[in-house]
Amino acid sequence: MRGGVIACGVPRSLPVVVLKFGSSVLSPPDGYRCAAQMIAGEVAKGYRVVAVVSAMGSTTDRLLEAALSLTPTPPAALLGQLLATGEDASVALLDIALTSAGVNVVSLPTDQFRLQTHGSLSDADPVEADTSILAAALCTHEAVVLPGFVGRDISGAPSLLGRGGSDLTALFIGDALGAAEVRLIKDVDGVYSRDPKSDEQAVAIDHATWHEVRRIGGGVVQEKAISFAERRGRSFRVSSIGGQGTWVGPARGARA
Repeated sequence: MRGGVIACGVPRSLPVVVLKFGSSVLSPPDGYRCAAQMIAGEVAKGYRVVAVVSAMGSTTDRLLEAALSLTPTPPAALLGQLLATGEDASVALLDIALTSAGVNVVSLPTDQFRLQTHGSLSDADPVEADTSILAAALCTHEAVVLPGFVGRDISGAPSLLGRGGSDLTALFIGDALGAAEVRLIKDVDGVYSRDPKSDEQAVAIDHATWHEVRRIGGGVVQEKAISFAERRGRSFRVSSIGGQGTWVGPARGARA
C-alpha cells in the first residue's frame, strides 16, 4: 500500500478510510443502522472502509461487573477473553446492518484478525497488525468490520488496550494501512474548547493539536491514542455520525 490506497490489480486505486464507532454510538441497536448508512455513504464516494467497532452500549461494563461478582481479581487473560465477546457481537451486528443496506462487507472477528500487542494484558500497546489480510479483504469487499479494544499478546493470550482502546485500534490500523483518513465517531460532534461535562459554555472547535486535545481532556479520545497519533504524525477527525467535528493534528500551517 502507498498513499492510503489499496493496489488490487485493477485500473483504479482504492482509497481507504478508517471509521471507528464508539459504544455509545452503537446503542440502542438502531445505531448499527445509522453506522451502516454512514459507511454506505463513504463507499458511494469511492472509498473502501475499515470499520472498527466497540461493544454495544454498556456491554463491557456489564461483563466486567459479572466477572468481578465472581472474584475481585479475575485472571487477565480470561477477562480479555470475556470482554472480547462484546466486540465480536458488535462486529456481527454491524455486518448484518451493512448486508441489509446492500454493502459488500466482510467481518473479521477476533479469531480471524489478531492485533499483536505487548505489555500488560489489561492495558497493552499494539505492535503489529496483519495488513495483508486487510488488503486482501478490501480488494474484494467494499467494507471490512473489525473489533476494537482487543488484541493478542505475543504468547497468544487475549489482551485489552485499556479503556477507550478502540480509538487506539483505529489509529494504529489507519497508520499501518496509510489510510486517507481516520475518523473517530462519537456521541458528541468533536472536541470541545473545555470539558463540556464541567462547563456548559464549552463549544466544539474545528481544529486542535494533539497537545490541545490531551490538555482539554474530558475523555473524548483515549490519551494513549492521542500520544500514538502524535508520535506517528497521524492526523484524525473526531465527529458524530453526519457531523463535521474536529480535525486533530499539527498546528495550522505546520506539517506533520
